[in-house]
Amino acid sequence: MRVLLVAALTLALLPMLSTFAPGGQVAGFTTASPAVADQIWYQSVGRASATAACQASTATELAAGWTQWGPSWAKWVNGGKGGSVCNRHITWAFDAVPFSCAAGAGATGTCVVGNTGPGGGIVFYVNEAATTGARYMEAALSGWNTGADPALEWGVNTGGVDCSTLNIAGAVGTAIGTGRDNTNAITTACTAAQAPAAWAARNYTGGGLATGSWFLPSQDELNQLYTQRAVVGGFAAGIYWSSSQNGAPGAWAQFFDNGLQRFVNKVGTLDVRPVRAF
Repeated sequence: MRVLLVAALTLALLPMLSTFAPGGQVAGFTTASPAVADQIWYQSVGRASATAACQASTATELAAGWTQWGPSWAKWVNGGKGGSVCNRHITWAFDAVPFSCAAGAGATGTCVVGNTGPGGGIVFYVNEAATTGARYMEAALSGWNTGADPALEWGVNTGGVDCSTLNIAGAVGTAIGTGRDNTNAITTACTAAQAPAAWAARNYTGGGLATGSWFLPSQDELNQLYTQRAVVGGFAAGIYWSSSQNGAPGAWAQFFDNGLQRFVNKVGTLDVRPVRAF
């Protein structure tokens, strides 16, 4: 919750105000606000223009004007455009340190496509209206397996369970948000030897995350990844597996050279790129 702190510094301390720490703490101070109140030259929030008379700023104006504030000295002096300033006591909004995308864990408004996500991957999908855990998706970097994206089978007949033809009822989701459930269903029904693609994605621990944080994308998640392939980078001009089964012997895959999607026999050897939602 934003706490309005009233504090001021003498003009002699002005050089210290060239930068502010995240959250509004003045650089050079180790506490949220200086110990003494004095005066500082600043532009009133209530000032309509560089030539308008100084007006006192209200708490309402502060709260409305400095949402998601990224403070700097330029913020105080006419939005960085220079001009006259007002000699008043200063009231600023002291916020908690804002989340970055890499640490946001799905907090609203922290990520855009192209950001580095909490797992060290690249954000390729944003839906701010979604609940936490499905608002953003990131894709592992191209070197996620210490090399190029591996070519693996979706299902293999190892002589035990024949996962190349097994009908896995819980792995049929195609929409964005279903890839994790698909992958969990595949890895529950089949061993790593029987379902190499899904297990490789599930076992990835990029960003120091626990096993199971990453997964094989669903059909629509894979298509979104294809759409943002230039942003994410490192894709082969080949075919990538989704976790979406299409009938017992097949699963959906996407061509990264032309964007086409079609179902492929599970024993096919195709490329794999893990994703995760947060």
